[in-house]
Amino acid sequence: MFQFVEGAWAEYDILDKIQDRTLILRMSILGQEQVRRSLFSRRRAYRWLEFDVQMPDEPRVVVKYLARETAQGPGEPHEMILQIEEYENPIRLGRRWLQGNEEEEFVDSDYVWIRQQAGEERITHGGRTFSAWRVQSQAEDGITVEAIVSDELPPFGLYFAETPEQRMTLRDWGTEARSAITGEPLGLARWIFRQVQAGMREE
Repeated sequence: MFQFVEGAWAEYDILDKIQDRTLILRMSILGQEQVRRSLFSRRRAYRWLEFDVQMPDEPRVVVKYLARETAQGPGEPHEMILQIEEYENPIRLGRRWLQGNEEEEFVDSDYVWIRQQAGEERITHGGRTFSAWRVQSQAEDGITVEAIVSDELPPFGLYFAETPEQRMTLRDWGTEARSAITGEPLGLARWIFRQVQAGMREE
């Protein structure tokens, strides 16, 4: 159901049933870049994605990363920018910090969705109506997920999902997404040095 629709965004409430805490997650699809991973490799399409997370009594965190476009969703990351609300500058993490399995997908491929009903249903949310389907899946670890999905809700295509431990509910969605990252991104070493300088000035 994942769709690389540039400018699409969706915002969700995610309830942690165990801790009884709700965070707000906003995911956005931003611009595309053509990336060559090595001197002899061909260029591939990569897309900037952004996760904006707000947790109760915690600093807001924004993670923006450049990931390969695949048929299953976001693939291996090439670059990441991390911003924590309390700090002026975001951190830029290059490819060497993100080394891993080149073929591993960021999307969870353990789940195979099975429709629970033959036909679609119409759902109205925030004054807008869309088609959706109720589905169920069980991962290899035995966790069951009940969900309501729709291809009219990019990028996740998700209206509602629930496991025994979490519940994810759509708040809003739209187009013309803009990055929430502000300030000049700094390399990790430079960012740490900047924080040390700031701490020494405060003393």
